[in-house]
Amino acid sequence: MNLSSPVCPRLARRFGRVALVFVLLMAAGTGAWLAIGDGELVTRVHFSHWVQSHYVWVRLFTDYGLYPFYFIFLALFLYGHFRSERWMKLVAQAYLLAQLLGSGLTVRVLKMVLGRARPDATPLPGFESEWIGFTWDAKYHSFPSGHTPDIVTSAVFMALVVRAPWAAGLFILWALALSLSRLALAKHYPSDALAGALIALAASYVVLRYWLLPRLERHPPFPLPNWWRG
Repeated sequence: MNLSSPVCPRLARRFGRVALVFVLLMAAGTGAWLAIGDGELVTRVHFSHWVQSHYVWVRLFTDYGLYPFYFIFLALFLYGHFRSERWMKLVAQAYLLAQLLGSGLTVRVLKMVLGRARPDATPLPGFESEWIGFTWDAKYHSFPSGHTPDIVTSAVFMALVVRAPWAAGLFILWALALSLSRLALAKHYPSDALAGALIALAASYVVLRYWLLPRLERHPPFPLPNWWRG
């Protein structure tokens, strides 16, 4: 993943490091998926004692865990607009573009075209997977996960805004927890979440490489965050 910037070198490096962390997490998840299997992994997570004991809280987290980031980037855009901080507006716009490209367009098309039954809707025993092809029925929109690319994109762009590496790490953990919550509720398979995370990283890279960085480099919107310039 070749990404460099003469104007914002640390911004480009931060994206590379965050993407690497997600790739390593995805590699671990892929190993578990291949070793245990989609249906069995969902069974173990969904019926675990901890999940069943905290089911209401897991559902609240999976239902509302995406929204704080929407408000943050909306606030970033509005603050940048009224305070003439052009870089804030550009980052918020890039975030929106990445969401539309990844979880908005790519994920929605694949869901309808492939038609995979969600674990809690499959007629097969043991949460085994069923694919029926093109359908409008949301019960068959399991692959890929929609929540996962949404939260991964949010975590990536938050990591580009905050300076402290530990804060970027917290957003990555948030994304990991929310992705796992989809398995815990038997709404998605591990492979759904893995595919969604891959789509999010690809969409974020495309927007950063071909939309955001060219605009920052062509007409640098000073003042820029000092740590972006390095």
